[in-house]
Amino acid sequence: MVFDRRHFDITVIILFGRPPNEYLNNLEARLESVYTFARERIKLASERMKTRYDSGTTDHNFKECDQVWMYNPKRRKGLSPNLQQNCEGPYSIVKKLNDVVYRIHRTPNDKPKVIHINLLAPYRAADHRSML
Repeated sequence: MVFDRRHFDITVIILFGRPPNEYLNNLEARLESVYTFARERIKLASERMKTRYDSGTTDHNFKECDQVWMYNPKRRKGLSPNLQQNCEGPYSIVKKLNDVVYRIHRTPNDKPKVIHINLLAPYRAADHRSML
């Protein structure tokens, strides 16, 4: 048997009568309040998760023109992950967008990337030899 919504609605109205407008208005108001409450709770939980994540970030405070490594692991088949290079760079800090997000580029002609501070590490010239 195929379910026919219109047939079901008519059957319900015949058996129980049409619900009063007061009931429908009350139901609509309750559903709206539950929806609003759920939306607020989701927003609150999202803000808490962001705060918790950002609090665990590194203690680095980069300034404009600082040199940094960007963590960007590339897995190559046939090579052990321990022997693969996980960082690219050096990149230059273009701008600090907020406490944990930076805009970086490799050369002034490159398109800048927006990167979270957790993916950045300070660049030192001695590091370059160890990364090769």
